[in-house]
Amino acid sequence: MIQRNKNGFTLLELLIAISIFSVISIMAYGGLKTVLDARDASKKVAVRVAESQLAMLRLSNDLQQAVDRSIRDGFGDNLASMLTLSEDNALEWTKAGYSNPERLKRSSLQRISYKLIENNLVRVTWPVLDRAQDTKPNVSILLSDIDSIKWRFNASAGNWSSDWPVITATSGAVPFSLPRAVEVTITFSDLGEVRRLMLIPQA
Repeated sequence: MIQRNKNGFTLLELLIAISIFSVISIMAYGGLKTVLDARDASKKVAVRVAESQLAMLRLSNDLQQAVDRSIRDGFGDNLASMLTLSEDNALEWTKAGYSNPERLKRSSLQRISYKLIENNLVRVTWPVLDRAQDTKPNVSILLSDIDSIKWRFNASAGNWSSDWPVITATSGAVPFSLPRAVEVTITFSDLGEVRRLMLIPQA
């Protein structure tokens, strides 16, 4: 009689083993995908936070160099040293520290503006203080996916205003003074609300 080999696996056993291996593989892949997705999300948040901190640092440096110097716009109208513009939620002011590596015959002061354009926080500078109609500004995007930006200004202790210059009923606007501090609140589409308070040394 022929002796049968009983050391091998039957077809049913192979199917069960393959099924178990498939289930374990799917579970392992799901866990790995979750870990990788979490890592990518954390990396995106870290990059976003770093970008926001850099933008806030740049804004803070620009505000700390604010000076009391009015300008004339392209139509010859006088503009205050610092003023809010309802269009694009903009804040515009005059700052010192305009570098001049080529030693050109120009002022060391610079006119600058931060505004919201199409959900982008942009920084605008002009090559001259008193502008002509054909003066072209330089525009650079600092942050994207911004829902809103709000400004508040401290003129004196406990006195805050959402517009600058402050307009009073008795004396009207004080056009060429600077606030003691500026508070900016930026609402990101992903990070939520970020608020910073920055002092104005020249005020």
